[in-house]
Amino acid sequence: MISNLFNSFENFDYLSLIGITLIFYTTYYYFKYFIRINPLPGPFPFPYFGNLPQLYIEHGGNFKRLYEFNHKKYGDLYEVYFGTRVIVLNRSEYVEKLLSASTKNPHFTKLSDDDSKGFYELGIMGKGILLNQEFQSWRYNRHFFTQAILSPKFIHEATYWTSKLFNELESYWDKLYINGGNRKAFDFNMWSNQFTNDMIISLLTGERSYTMAGYFNELNDNEKVERPSALIDESVKFVHAIRKHILGFSMFQVVSPFLRHYFPYFKSKSNDMNQNLKYLNQRFDSIIKKRRQEIENIPLDQPLSNDMLTSVIIANIPRDVNYVKNVNDQSMRPLKFMVLYLME
Repeated sequence: MISNLFNSFENFDYLSLIGITLIFYTTYYYFKYFIRINPLPGPFPFPYFGNLPQLYIEHGGNFKRLYEFNHKKYGDLYEVYFGTRVIVLNRSEYVEKLLSASTKNPHFTKLSDDDSKGFYELGIMGKGILLNQEFQSWRYNRHFFTQAILSPKFIHEATYWTSKLFNELESYWDKLYINGGNRKAFDFNMWSNQFTNDMIISLLTGERSYTMAGYFNELNDNEKVERPSALIDESVKFVHAIRKHILGFSMFQVVSPFLRHYFPYFKSKSNDMNQNLKYLNQRFDSIIKKRRQEIENIPLDQPLSNDMLTSVIIANIPRDVNYVKNVNDQSMRPLKFMVLYLME
């Protein structure tokens, strides 16, 4: 009897089983699709993939192009399928309630558990401001962030760095386009991005960033910035990693866990994103540890810099004029996500 059972398994047609399973799933998928509540216009979805084929094949993975195309085709209100059904709003009056800061806002939770699985996998859900749906934690982080950027000392710091970095930017332009006679096209958008990168990193971490210097070295073959090349390369790598994370983490929302873990194309991108995030966490941790050590070595009668990282660190020690007892090491983590939030 046992031998007959094994023979039956040997003769079993697994391809037929897979085919039947796919047919049943496809039938069920489209049955649920056609009887959905409040149907809206939108691109036709595919089983397992939703509208990923339209995103990656027709629009090269560019969400902006996809949404602009659908807006022109379907109007101000339409739906797309990325793992789950997503309703896209294209008028300001539709989203005012969603963005309300009121504690009575009934729309505070914007992501379902299914939509946020990928963000939990990355370890960025429930932290900082942008992806934090735990109200008490979000309110504390938002309050701290608002107080930090509105303080007179921080505004003075921002003014100082704006002037300093813009003077540096002008010197690069003088050498390249005025005195240097560089014939390459002047890309104001690219220079603005590098200026913004250096500004945000300096204000939030207290460390210099040298992406403007790196871009200058890239354009100028005759003269290089008098900075160690390793320092410039590390700054450029750090900022590129932040931008890569910001532009790529949306894949963890729109691509299902099954595709991310088992489909080669998405698995490769998922692994790459995880490695990139690992590097960012290590880099942020090293910046925090270094800044803590610097603060410990500065005498109490000497002033500290007014960057946001320093404000977070001294918030837990009597050195802060506004001593807050409930700040702990875990409070350092929102800073990482504030950097990502600002550079988006």
